[in-house]
This record gives sequence, structure tokens and C-alpha cells, in this order.
Amino acid sequence: MAPGRRATLMVVVEQDEPEQALRESLEWVHAFERDCGLVVDTEATELYGVALAEDLKDSLRPPRDASVAEHLDFICAEGRWLNPGTCPLAPPDSNGAPAWAWAYYQAVMGAPDRAYCTIWDLLPLPAAA
Repeated sequence: MAPGRRATLMVVVEQDEPEQALRESLEWVHAFERDCGLVVDTEATELYGVALAEDLKDSLRPPRDASVAEHLDFICAEGRWLNPGTCPLAPPDSNGAPAWAWAYYQAVMGAPDRAYCTIWDLLPLPAAA
């Protein structure tokens, strides 16, 4: 993340109720904000989208390009954060898709069907002069 540059996070949480899922997801966002070392404009933090993993799985195919992942800066799944620089390597039969696209694919396909996938948009404030 960089000051003044928006970042997009996907958080995958397994909860029975949508309200609980959003609360837990927001807790992960706040934890991320504390750990990233930048001050985030909380008024500019926005929930961009919510979907059940099973709904995303219906149309998700093994990646052949950067796909949806190119719009994500971080993924939190199973309680750990990934980014393009720390994600697992692409499989040997990667279809030419980058490792980050495979990280997104595996986060969604590895999630329980009833898990909620939330996309958050954050804006780190510019560094003080």
C-alpha cells in the first residue's frame, strides 16, 4: 500500500448470518489498517461488494490471465493475508496465468460454499509533510 493510493482488499469469512460476516470482515479490515503502518481515511473506506463463495464458484474457471485478481491488492482467507508478492506460486499447469490470479481462484474455490467474500476499498492518507 502507498499513501494516497487506493487499495482493494478481499476478505473471506465463514459466518452463518450476513450481518455477522460483515462485522467479522470489517474487523479484518481494521486489523489490516493497524498492521499496514499507514493512516487510512476511515470515511473513504467502502464496502465494494459481497457475495457467497458458492455464487462466485458457479462461474469461476481456472484462470488463463490476471482476471479479477488484477483489481485486488490483498486477499485475506483462512485468517492470513496474501498479496501479489507473498502469494503461493502458480501451479505448473498454470495456463499462463500469474500466481496472483491463482491465489484469488484458490481463495474462492477453497472457501466453504456459505462463506462470504467481501471486497473493501481503502484510501491511505498522504504522508504528512
